[in-house]
Amino acid sequence: MSRRLFGGLAVGAAIAGTVVFGGAGVGQAATASLTLVYNCPFPLIGAQDMSVKIVAEDLPDSAVVGRPIPATKVTATATVPANATMGLSLVGAKTVEGTATSQTRIDNAGTPVDVVANLTVVKTNVPSSGTFDTVASGGTPPVTLANPGRTTITVGNFTTTLTPRRADGSTTGLGTFTVNCTLKPGQVTKLYEFTVAAA
Repeated sequence: MSRRLFGGLAVGAAIAGTVVFGGAGVGQAATASLTLVYNCPFPLIGAQDMSVKIVAEDLPDSAVVGRPIPATKVTATATVPANATMGLSLVGAKTVEGTATSQTRIDNAGTPVDVVANLTVVKTNVPSSGTFDTVASGGTPPVTLANPGRTTITVGNFTTTLTPRRADGSTTGLGTFTVNCTLKPGQVTKLYEFTVAAA
């Protein structure tokens, strides 16, 4: 079976790090939530859409030019489709785990700042059939913004690397594989907005 078959299993991981910012010397009490649909190519079962719910906590109420906004954590839950579950069962997978990187864009008063998030997909049991959820968490490095004004955080695409394992902990015929997943068009990808003040 192709190693790309189950590449979308951890779509939540790609999103999980897209919005992980807490304030430094500013208020940080906001929580933001967004649900998005990604498309992941499965050569044997066709392209599959996956829904991911992102919840980011401790987002900054405001920030100040030149003062770093430190990383905080975020949780993303992705629902794995039944077709992928069936495929994993066929190769003997009982668990799946891995890592992911995701692309985030901060629009700092008209200036784009691209941020890469690193995430971990926790070890998750694979059922014999039906859908199941994977949970990923992680963060971004600190970010320093240069412009005063309204600033938005939007969610981008992601890359994930996964390892399905048998009951004895050995890898399946899929080994460890990496896949790219992309946002379905026509969605609102803005997760959060705040103001950056002049120093």
